[in-house]
Amino acid sequence: MAGITQVGMLAHPRWQQARFANRFNIPLTKALLVLISVTLLLGGVILGLMGVNIGWFLASLASPFIMMILWLQRGLTDISTGSGQTLADLLDSRILGKLDAEPSPSRLAEAVMQTSGGLFFAGRFGIGPNFLASLTSSNPADTGDVWRVALSLHGSRPGPVLGSELVVALVRSIPNVETVLAQLQLDLDDIEAGMHWHRHIQDLIAYHNRPKRTGGIARDWSFGYTPLLSRFGTNISEQIAHGALLNVDLESHDAARAQIVQLFTHSGRQNAALVGPLGVGKTTIVEAFAAHLLEAGSHNLPASLRYRQVISLDASALISHAPGRGELEQLVHEILVEAFRAKNVILCLDNAQLFFEEGTGSVDISNVLLPVLEGGAVRVILTMDEHRWLQIGQRTPALATALNRIVIESPTREETMRVLQDQLIPIEYHNRITYMFQALTESYRLSERYINEQAMPGKALKLLTSAAHYAEGGIVSAVSVQKAIEQTTGIKVSNVNTHEERDRLLNMENLIHERMINQTRAVKVVSDALRRARAGVRNQDRPIGTFLFLGPTGVGKTELSKALSEVYFNGESKLVRLDLNEYSQPGDVSRLIADAAQDPHSLTAQVSKQPFSVVLLDEIEKAHPSVLNALLQVLDEGILRDINNRDVSFRDSIIIATSNAGADMIRNALKAGYTMEQVETTFVNELINQKAFKPEFLNRFDEIVLFRPLNQEELLQVIDLILKGINKNLALQKIAVEVSEDARRLLVEKGYDPRLGARPMRRMVSRSVENLVAKQMLSGSVMAGQTITLTRDDIVASLEQQGELQSGAKPALPATTDAGAGGE
Repeated sequence: MAGITQVGMLAHPRWQQARFANRFNIPLTKALLVLISVTLLLGGVILGLMGVNIGWFLASLASPFIMMILWLQRGLTDISTGSGQTLADLLDSRILGKLDAEPSPSRLAEAVMQTSGGLFFAGRFGIGPNFLASLTSSNPADTGDVWRVALSLHGSRPGPVLGSELVVALVRSIPNVETVLAQLQLDLDDIEAGMHWHRHIQDLIAYHNRPKRTGGIARDWSFGYTPLLSRFGTNISEQIAHGALLNVDLESHDAARAQIVQLFTHSGRQNAALVGPLGVGKTTIVEAFAAHLLEAGSHNLPASLRYRQVISLDASALISHAPGRGELEQLVHEILVEAFRAKNVILCLDNAQLFFEEGTGSVDISNVLLPVLEGGAVRVILTMDEHRWLQIGQRTPALATALNRIVIESPTREETMRVLQDQLIPIEYHNRITYMFQALTESYRLSERYINEQAMPGKALKLLTSAAHYAEGGIVSAVSVQKAIEQTTGIKVSNVNTHEERDRLLNMENLIHERMINQTRAVKVVSDALRRARAGVRNQDRPIGTFLFLGPTGVGKTELSKALSEVYFNGESKLVRLDLNEYSQPGDVSRLIADAAQDPHSLTAQVSKQPFSVVLLDEIEKAHPSVLNALLQVLDEGILRDINNRDVSFRDSIIIATSNAGADMIRNALKAGYTMEQVETTFVNELINQKAFKPEFLNRFDEIVLFRPLNQEELLQVIDLILKGINKNLALQKIAVEVSEDARRLLVEKGYDPRLGARPMRRMVSRSVENLVAKQMLSGSVMAGQTITLTRDDIVASLEQQGELQSGAKPALPATTDAGAGGE
């Protein structure tokens, strides 16, 4: 590059031509030239025909203007590069014409951003002309470094140095460029990837403008008439020849395509079964193979494959035309015979499992197809996923043996980005939108994490397609992709960007304590976990938080889970609750991971339906060890595989396990005068010694929190919460109830059982307060808009009627369902 010089640019003819084109090759100037030339030519001809001699002279004056128009349209539109080593020889003429002899980097930025490369970066990356010009140097002496970087990026690539290479060079020249790009969610690698993207688009344009040598229509006609294939099939080769399909050549797919060519070249079974997950690109490989055959002149292909047509059969069209099993087999047989006679047809059975189903209303053409596959009379390509391949192998071993299996792996990140860039072209055209580069990278990241039913690049493309509905101003950005995934999964993935959510996160403890009393440490650890998750500082490969709540029943363990789901996760419906008392047998692991179609209440089914939630595992000490072992992976990696071996992610869930193990130990220690902090230091060791839990299980939790029994003053607050719930129900009838303090203390005295916690108080309030309110409402002694005031005497009278005070008996054991604010 040492020979590249800027000297002599003013005297270079290419620079002078480019400057001339820059001044005159604009719509207004061209329109004026056309107007002058037409006026002179028509006016002169008319005057000449009228016998005025000067008319022919005027008509001749139009010649220079016509020549100027032709020169602008052809010679100056894209001036070819020179043969020398000066910048005037190598620069794109559209850039060259906008420069003076010694431009500064900022002046160069202004010129470059008016070209297609500059406009590409403005629309795709958000790097506008003012942005780049304001950050680059205004000193012409700094331009030399920009030239050197641009020419290095250009390398030996044919053609001129384009604007995209200069944009990359200018961006690299910005001081503290990494910090500047970070504000746009970019880095230098992304900018260089943008240059390759722009080059690729230029190559695509040139490719589609180039005449295709596909063998001609007469060649296809010479092979015979194929009415059934035309009716029930889609001609992939014809679509490619007319530019209706875009296929991407990927290194990961080249091997599969070469295998297909090899299989179809040699004698033997002339078939290929492409096996891979949904969305991996099996159909794209078939299309790339079809394009490969059409461009036979550019590839070293055997004569038996050149210009062959690939036709994909439509299963739905076949089934609708021949619904009976015998009818369908006959139709498929006729299609195979037609393909055999045509000699130039390769059949494709896309989603081939549709042709090999069992049961009522299904299709199974294996009896018809098997002899063809074994004999190799017709070349056939099949695509299916791994699960269906295994099913076919179990059901029809002979069919699996006859097929030549080719395993298709997911492409790399770079290859996926290439696929997305190409496949977005028709989407942008039809929806009149533009995808930013940040949208593509965000789509890859989020789909990799949150979409499990497909593989790359299919799932990233699916997410990008959904993001089109959230475009702003015709631009699909990273925010659009985040909105699409949030609407699809209910998971919050965007940054905390509203004042309301920010306040909710910062005041989480206060909001939770509006529903439950005390247990300050437990409330704080779950609040801290949620704040870490929304700020993006947690480990993304684990759940938001995993907590084990230990303590007596009725002290608020379950209530905290409910309060959290309501306060932040938009309601108690976001609580996935599993009573592990029902999973006490070894075989219950299969119920834990059952498929949603068989058991919608299994853990994996519920979490896959709403992954952004609180997962409550109640009474975990009663689960069978096999069930606990299955949960180890959830606590450690945030993943649990269901019965179909599909990953279900718990990485956007808060997992809370509750247990009453050691409740007596906590009560006795507190009675003996120990503080809760002193109890915690030895409590876990005692649980391990008593073999209540294994050490490796306890070690998986982020926090183990002990809940202490509530005292009298806290129980009064629980009563207040219960009464608040009653008033919420009465609000619809415009009636309220108040209970005096001495009456509330009586309820606490009679309703609290140290063995059962606060739960029995819910029943005591129901028997006294709710009964009294119901009687007054039914008797008509209270009207809408009034407040019912209950005293201690009212409560005593109500309890005496039910025999509660006379017998002195404690309330009956509560139901298994949680009732009341302070409950477990």
